[in-house]
Amino acid sequence: LGCAYNPALPDSPFYCGPGGKCPDGYDCYGGICSESMPACMDPSNPEFSGWPDDSDLEPNNHPDLAVTLPCGDDPMSDPTYSTRCPNRENYTNGFMNLLICPSQDRDMYKIFLLADETVTFQILYMYSDVLPRNIDAKVWRFDFLTQQYIEVAVGTSTRDNETITVTADQGTAGWYILEVHAGPNPVGLENVNFYTVSFTLNPTTTP
Repeated sequence: LGCAYNPALPDSPFYCGPGGKCPDGYDCYGGICSESMPACMDPSNPEFSGWPDDSDLEPNNHPDLAVTLPCGDDPMSDPTYSTRCPNRENYTNGFMNLLICPSQDRDMYKIFLLADETVTFQILYMYSDVLPRNIDAKVWRFDFLTQQYIEVAVGTSTRDNETITVTADQGTAGWYILEVHAGPNPVGLENVNFYTVSFTLNPTTTP
């Protein structure tokens, strides 16, 4: 990256680059360049014993690094799509054993919606007043006209799972990005947690 460790910088000043790249003196943890391993990733820390490791999907803290959901790629651009994914109605899939750690971590997943298609996302997690803590979610859409990502839906329950449904209205077909992130940190606590993300493409019933 052309950068080196600087003691004047805080412990976790950067997001990781593609492939988990960080400046000298930092390592990539949960998409964040840090001098040291966060406690929520330390297997020797009894507070976080048994928490999952999703490093195989990291870094995914930016739309350009978002992980494509199963059968979430553009069906019009791959001639093998219909063989791999023959059904786009009431199709459900997702990922398990995911982690928001450290609290600055942002996990992003993407899916391509055709015109008038709908997707419902569910983020399932446990909540405690101490640990594990609150996580939230939002959905972005890439706008081809402005070449920017536009926020289209938000889920901000404080102690419960998140469910978000979005529809690609005519003219808004394209990539939709699900972002899972920590809720606002209360004084003295970090919102870190493990979770599962699932989605249903073109559900036949409304949750």
